[in-house]
Amino acid sequence: MKISEARPYVVERLKYALNPRSIAVVGASRYPTKVGNKVVAELMEWGYKGTIYPVNPRAKEVLGLQAYPTLRDIGKEVDLVFVAVPAHLVRSILEDAVAIKAKVAVVATSAFKEIGRGDLQNALTEYCRRNELPLIGPNLVGMGSPYDHFNCGFIPYLPVPGPIAMISQSGANLLAALGTSQEEHLGMSFFVGLGNKADVDFAEFIEYADQDPRTKVISIYIEGLDSPEAFVKSCRKARKPVVAIKVGGSKIGVKAAFAHTASENPEGDDYYDRVISEARAYRARMWQEFLDVSLALGYQPPLKGDNVVMITNGGGAALLSCDHFERLGMPLRELKDISPLLAAKIRAYMPMFGSPLNPVDISGTAGVIQYKGAFQQAFRDPNVDGVLGAICPTAVTDVIGVAKAAVEVYRSTRELGKPFLMICQGGGECREAIRLLRDAGIPAYLTAEQAVTAMVALRKAGK
Repeated sequence: MKISEARPYVVERLKYALNPRSIAVVGASRYPTKVGNKVVAELMEWGYKGTIYPVNPRAKEVLGLQAYPTLRDIGKEVDLVFVAVPAHLVRSILEDAVAIKAKVAVVATSAFKEIGRGDLQNALTEYCRRNELPLIGPNLVGMGSPYDHFNCGFIPYLPVPGPIAMISQSGANLLAALGTSQEEHLGMSFFVGLGNKADVDFAEFIEYADQDPRTKVISIYIEGLDSPEAFVKSCRKARKPVVAIKVGGSKIGVKAAFAHTASENPEGDDYYDRVISEARAYRARMWQEFLDVSLALGYQPPLKGDNVVMITNGGGAALLSCDHFERLGMPLRELKDISPLLAAKIRAYMPMFGSPLNPVDISGTAGVIQYKGAFQQAFRDPNVDGVLGAICPTAVTDVIGVAKAAVEVYRSTRELGKPFLMICQGGGECREAIRLLRDAGIPAYLTAEQAVTAMVALRKAGK
């Protein structure tokens, strides 16, 4: 249901959704194949430090924890009520949650508006709003934070810690992002699935994320915007960048979005272009772009000018980058046009057959010393706004050594406020280097196009 702007009581209470002192899991089953059992098991497995109250009228204990017949029988303060029972029972559970003065309710249950039961969903929303009980969901996968060891839902793992707040209507894509985080070290501050978004909306999580000290970028997967006015207000109010991917604009996608999360999209895609632009958010068109740009904006400062210097040991990455920079309307400038003395300084770190244009090709024989020296010269030049490094693994290339040198240079020049991105094209050693670089705060990518797209996004942020 619509809101005109983020509600302060909701924003204030979202801390209990992501770092609660106590959780009641209603529908906590004794059977390992049931969602309610998995929720309790994952909380315990990932080290949740708060108190868990399983609620099951037919069990005395669940996974070794005392079980309670109803919420009212707990007799202790409950911050978060997680609901995993059939749809026809949800109203009575919410009434109990209001009665015990729970701070927030999360409804994982499906079979609401997405199957045509909009009246039932709206009735639940109206009840929660009258009683100022924030309702997240229904029809969602869960939420969590790696910093607080909090995994609440039917979610197999937590992401690695980092600066990205991931807010998604889609549970499947949220799980995909969490898997990417595990494998490729895409660091997250917290994540949440919103599902049907019956009550708590994007706007409120945007304002919560903007206040969260661990979050540096707010990344949102949208299937439908019920409250565009509130979305725009909260994005413009935010001090942190917002990256949005809006899907479901194709003819069949409109129907699929409704069947998935009850999202309605009567307006065309141009409408969402205008809304996201008015919100001053970055609109990603593809999933990989969404992740790549989120990574860059989360870890690096904005690019304050167009003078990007690229240092590479391979002409292929250089040419792919040149073409994509121009394709995106930000062509590279030659070194001599950026800084007259820079080419001469970098020449000391390349063989005679190297190229001091831009991209600067220090050749396939370049080692750690050459990369480190070239990076340092580029960063120290006052006319250079940002640096893009690229490495491909020749027979003489120490990929991990170069990555470590890049980290050393980055740490010694971070106070300059110049963004630093890396391209690592290759196999296992490059994937290892990417993880090493990302762990140090340097966004690193497998392809030139990914890194260039990210750098251009940093320039948009700088403008």
